[in-house]
Formats: sequence, C-alpha cells, structure tokens
Amino acid sequence: MLKKIWLSFSLIILLGIGLQTSSYATTKGIDTSKDSRILMYNDMLMLVLNEKTEEAVNKYYFKKLNQRVVVYPYDMDVIKIKRLKGFRGFDFLITIETQPVIGAHNSVGKDRLTFEMSSTVPETGNIKLIEYQHLKSYNIPSYLRD
Repeated sequence: MLKKIWLSFSLIILLGIGLQTSSYATTKGIDTSKDSRILMYNDMLMLVLNEKTEEAVNKYYFKKLNQRVVVYPYDMDVIKIKRLKGFRGFDFLITIETQPVIGAHNSVGKDRLTFEMSSTVPETGNIKLIEYQHLKSYNIPSYLRD
C-alpha cells in the first residue's frame, strides 16, 4: 500500500514539473514568454504578411517539391523595417526571414523577403513583394518529396 502511494505521489510530482516548462521561443529581441504590446504588434504584422509570404515561397518551392509549403506566422522574424518617407510616413520596407515547412513541421529552407507596405500599391492589398532571397535549403526526407 505504501509503495502505491509513493508511486502515485512521484507520478504527480513528475507531471507537475513537466507542466511548468518554460518557452524559450524568441522573435529577434522580443520576449515571447509573456504577452506585451510589442509582441501583439509583431504578431499582427506577421498575420498581415503571412498570405503574401506563403504565396512567394510557394512560387520558389513548388518547382522543386511539387507540393505546397506552409509558413506559420510564428516562424516569421522581422529583420528590418524602414520608413520610406520619414517620420510618420506610412510607406514601409519590411524585411522578414522565414522557414517554410511541409508535413509535420519539416523545415524545407530559410528565406528572406522584402515587402513594400504602402497605400500607393492598393491593387495588391497595400503589400508588394520587392525582393525574394532563398538563403538555405534543408534535407527533405524522401517520403515527403513528390
């Protein structure tokens, strides 16, 4: 009986320790372990850019993989933002890096994209891809190819 109680107590302690793990995710200098105004702004920007980012990376990877890749907003990092028309101007160049995935979060590569975000490009939802750079390719398991 004492052995069962001790075993149950140990299991509860181990489960409790496992539930208190910390998140070590980072987004280029932003603390992602707790919510903040900066993190919310970053996440909103990633949501806005996600569709255009996924569209651009699929133009590159579909030729090689014959299947679509996915870009998750939490896998996008802002590298640089520049105002094009000075203080309080609403035209921006935004450079991000991302790691598109296929299957169960299998990264296929690393890419850098620069977007212009401006009211002067309304035909594309105010967002226009300016530059695309494929930085690195990762090995893809054979069962995920084609």
